[in-house]
Amino acid sequence: MEETYEAFRDKIKNITGERHHKITNSYGVYDMYKFYRKNKPLEKKYVLTESQYFTIIRRINELLSDDLIELGKAVFPHRMGDIEIRKYENKPRIDAEGNLVFNAPIDWDRTLKLWHDDVESYHNKVLIKIETTETFKVLYNKTTAIYNNKSFY
Repeated sequence: MEETYEAFRDKIKNITGERHHKITNSYGVYDMYKFYRKNKPLEKKYVLTESQYFTIIRRINELLSDDLIELGKAVFPHRMGDIEIRKYENKPRIDAEGNLVFNAPIDWDRTLKLWHDDVESYHNKVLIKIETTETFKVLYNKTTAIYNNKSFY
């Protein structure tokens, strides 16, 4: 009996078993709150509760996203640089070794359907790319910043 598409997709995505994630090089909002709580300000008026801290973070993120949507960039105060949305064109090209290079995002839904229907393409790991000519990326632009050691950020 042939395997259904849903069962094949679940097997490829490996979602049938337990997942154990351990991210060691990234900090989230709660990690920063724990750091803030550990190193509280000396003056009582600057001490924030958890809900106040998260409200401030949420509001700052809303303001940054509004600037990104309206202006295409969000400028940080005190000339600390800015965050921009940049558009890149996805064009296929031939590299020095004669291989075709096309850096468009992968359409995983169509790729998994192809792999389910054609076993040979699954073994050869054939990928179907999204048919778009442009990709948008969020970039931190530090050329307008005036701090030292910019290469570390």
